[in-house]
Amino acid sequence: MYKYFHKENLINTKSSQITSKNKGLYYDKSLFIKISISIILIIATSIFAQMRFFIPGNPVPITFQTLGILLMGGILGPKWGLGSILAYVVIGIAGLPVFQGGNGGLDYITGVTGGYIIGFILASTSVGFLTKIGLNKSKSIWAYIIGTILVYIPAIIWLSIFDFGWPKQGMMLSEAVYPFLIGDMIKAIVASLFTVAIGYTNLQRFINK
Repeated sequence: MYKYFHKENLINTKSSQITSKNKGLYYDKSLFIKISISIILIIATSIFAQMRFFIPGNPVPITFQTLGILLMGGILGPKWGLGSILAYVVIGIAGLPVFQGGNGGLDYITGVTGGYIIGFILASTSVGFLTKIGLNKSKSIWAYIIGTILVYIPAIIWLSIFDFGWPKQGMMLSEAVYPFLIGDMIKAIVASLFTVAIGYTNLQRFINK
């Protein structure tokens, strides 16, 4: 009887050790994948930021930058999304040319686009939170739309407090918001479709956790 229980305990111990080892390998793999996705999205956002065009008389260009910002939160979740966008902004503050037009440095983020950059941080984190609590897969479009709208709140406050000579008096929305809405909605749709596509891959096990 003693030998039976001793043998059973040995089997259970070995089974627990194997399970713990597998969990450790899973967490290591998950961490590696999240770091890799974070780096890829930071690089992609830097590239997207260079894809731009200006509306005549508007110093803030329309870029694909927001697409990368939204995906940071939608794919990585609130914590990793926040970490990724903060890393992106810090890299830009350090002077690397990751913002639109190859810009970077403290002077740039304290200029006319500073509020939008603050909005990027708010948007990415909010999208991550919203997708985590249920606005995921096909419903992620609503998280991305909300995140897109949140970009404009700090931007409007920023432009209201500081005088950059733009937008003109009484034209805050018509110059600083409305010109970007259609493009940003398209980017929200693209981000949602991309998120849905990822849901059909093995990456779904490791992202937004």
